[in-house]
Amino acid sequence: MDNGKMAGAVIGIFGTLAMFAISIVLFLLGHFYIVNGLIVGFLPFLMMISAGYSEAVCWSVYGLIILVSVVLQLNFKLARIVFGIISCGVVSLFIWDKYKELIWQKQLIYIGIGIVATGLLNAVGYCRE
Repeated sequence: MDNGKMAGAVIGIFGTLAMFAISIVLFLLGHFYIVNGLIVGFLPFLMMISAGYSEAVCWSVYGLIILVSVVLQLNFKLARIVFGIISCGVVSLFIWDKYKELIWQKQLIYIGIGIVATGLLNAVGYCRE
């Protein structure tokens, strides 16, 4: 196989993978209730892992939380609002944990940006449906 065909094949493979990744991101942005489930379920997952539960139990509980949260958000508007607020809180906790060595003013700015971004994504996702 000559170099031109090899380069074309490599570009095609990486282009396909890049478009697949972009389509997944766009799908999740369009269906933000799934992202809320992923975010809300991640905090109990981390707490259970650090408490010493087996990985199988932790992943099972994580999947169950995602399933229950998605079903609730699809069926009840109040659940979507509550899970949106909880996901903003979880995002703020993760940002605080990442930047806890900074001065508190910068921490508040970063946390505020994270909460506003998550809140806007929730609002846009809620308005689209």
